[in-house]
Amino acid sequence: MLAVVALFAAGVGAWFIGATPRRYYQLPFVPTWAFVMVLPVCWTVGAAVYSHFVSRLCRCRRWVRTATGVVLMSLMMIAWPISIFLSSAAGTGGRGTVRAVEVSPDGRYEAVTESFSDGFEPSCRVWLRERGGLFSRQALAWQRIEGNCPVRVYFPDDTTISVTERKDSAPMTTTFDRDRMEVAQTLPPRGR
Repeated sequence: MLAVVALFAAGVGAWFIGATPRRYYQLPFVPTWAFVMVLPVCWTVGAAVYSHFVSRLCRCRRWVRTATGVVLMSLMMIAWPISIFLSSAAGTGGRGTVRAVEVSPDGRYEAVTESFSDGFEPSCRVWLRERGGLFSRQALAWQRIEGNCPVRVYFPDDTTISVTERKDSAPMTTTFDRDRMEVAQTLPPRGR
């Protein structure tokens, strides 16, 4: 019975991991859709284990076992379509096509300009990333939904990132905390 509870908990935990924004970017072997699909898979296996072993484990009345089985099946009927929809929305795991990479003066960070599709229109974002290996962190520095990528992204110094959206516009600048890997302010897009 503990295995059934563990499978249900593992499914919910994996689903939350897949639904949250990626803090660590160098995990290409675990796409977002895999985390999202773990929920119904774990729940289905849990229901199968429950239905197979319930008569041996539980000496309660038949209607209690049947009611529990119906509840489990109802949860799976809800979980599968939602997970399939979310996994198709996740697509490539939220990753887009890298357009440009600018390395910080000290070589520890990079600003990655990435184009992606929100399903209808081309969009763009700029990630601030560590260059430290497998568990390198990232933070969103700028994002425009339904718009083009900036013409220039650069580091004026070791803790500042600047984004120039168009050739005729002034650069927008924000700082970042090197220890916590957080941007002071995600830069808002200007106009179209």
